[in-house]
Amino acid sequence: MTDWNYKTGHRSVSQLQTMASCGLSYRLERVDRVPTRTAAWFTQGTAVHEAVEAYERSGRTMLEEDILMAYDAAWDENMAKQEAKQPDHSMWIVGGKKSREKDIEQRRELGRQQTIDYVDLNPPGADFRPIEMIPDEYGVEIGFELDFDGVKVVGFIDQIREMEGRDDLFPIDVKTGTKTPSDAYQMATYKIAIEEMTGRPVNYGYWWMCKEGGLSKPIDLRNHTRDVVAGWYKALDTGIKNGVFLGNPGDACFTCLVKPHCSGVRA
Repeated sequence: MTDWNYKTGHRSVSQLQTMASCGLSYRLERVDRVPTRTAAWFTQGTAVHEAVEAYERSGRTMLEEDILMAYDAAWDENMAKQEAKQPDHSMWIVGGKKSREKDIEQRRELGRQQTIDYVDLNPPGADFRPIEMIPDEYGVEIGFELDFDGVKVVGFIDQIREMEGRDDLFPIDVKTGTKTPSDAYQMATYKIAIEEMTGRPVNYGYWWMCKEGGLSKPIDLRNHTRDVVAGWYKALDTGIKNGVFLGNPGDACFTCLVKPHCSGVRA
């Protein structure tokens, strides 16, 4: 989004998480806009998300072969975009001692298996499934916009699910990585967005962890009120506008996209 201005533009969950983790990383990527590193796991995550989205949008009627075709098409398209955006292969992050090419090959196959596993574990007719926002339109990849006293927050929710016999709704976010998120920023933001969109309560959310092949433990969102979430984004907005970008060198530096440009990175 080339016309986005870091001082006057909208805020998002990813901005909040980046600033909370390392403000220097935020500044380098979003303010200075230095060239960033990339990794095959981004394409893996995008392809899994697009295939899962297609399956859920079909009302879980899509055949496995068609789902895998959707995965492969998404992989090819997004890998081409990554190659075009970062043609310098030395700027690709690879875990372990694998070559970049081997990493790409393995992650493509891992993503295919994660997609198959998701479909197998979320069959048609299951009680816990995306809601129908309107007939034949399911709560998948739902866009939202929140306004916290002039601070605009926009984003997309992977899934909004319901459970038979309950009025409350559940945000679901699909994760292809190895670590379960430890903060509540994303889920709490989704809670407020869903409640404002639907008028129905949100008390708990879940990560779908592809590595484990199932839902995380429930994330308790009952104490994350609108005022609490609004306070996060107002503080974020104030910090950005005042140029408060504090570095936080640590273990996350290994996967930081702007590490080559950072003067504060841990040795």
